[in-house]
Amino acid sequence: MMQKKEKISQKITRELLAMIESNQFPPGSKLPTELELAGLFGVSRVPIREALSVLQALGVVTSKQGGGSYVEDVLPSPLIQHFSLQHADMEMIRHLFEMRKILEPEAAALAALRRTSEELERMREVLEWLASDFTSEDRTGQEADFEFHRTMILATGNPILIDTFESLSSLYKKALSLTLQQNIGLVRKRHIVFKEHESIFLAIEAQEPELARVQTVIHLKNVEKKLLY
Repeated sequence: MMQKKEKISQKITRELLAMIESNQFPPGSKLPTELELAGLFGVSRVPIREALSVLQALGVVTSKQGGGSYVEDVLPSPLIQHFSLQHADMEMIRHLFEMRKILEPEAAALAALRRTSEELERMREVLEWLASDFTSEDRTGQEADFEFHRTMILATGNPILIDTFESLSSLYKKALSLTLQQNIGLVRKRHIVFKEHESIFLAIEAQEPELARVQTVIHLKNVEKKLLY
């Protein structure tokens, strides 16, 4: 399947966010008109309008009576972090998810067959850590989430699988920080993410490799959907 090409309006959204973050357009300031922005970016007014609509939906920009778009006084930083991510980074994260969908379902199946009682206990501890983080208003659960998947990989007992996972850890953590940041304060979404991890754990505990494989596929598809689409 071919990768989706980034729309012009998405590119403009990212560039405007970068200009806002760098104080070229500081909080509270008025943005140039649609016509001026079209001239600045060398495009028609249509993608400019689309980009401004996205920024309004994100709570970064507001339209005031009498015309004109203004940068909000207080900016929602997690959303800015997500949407200002460079397109090249998004491509790399797409590639990461292709790799994860190949590697992790099979790793979950192997873990279900091979895990020791000590490894299972460690997974249980990490699951409790994740639950604790998700009840906090300011913790994303990123470290616990990463450790859960790492512990699952370790339970395969396959040194090549383990080395492959470790080599992806930096990019993996970047993707996790983006997806989990979006769920801060959203109790239902956090509950769903926790339940997906718990389902993987229960399948591994029950030594059901096919179930562990399926639960991991479901979890990865849901995470990928949230991040990339």
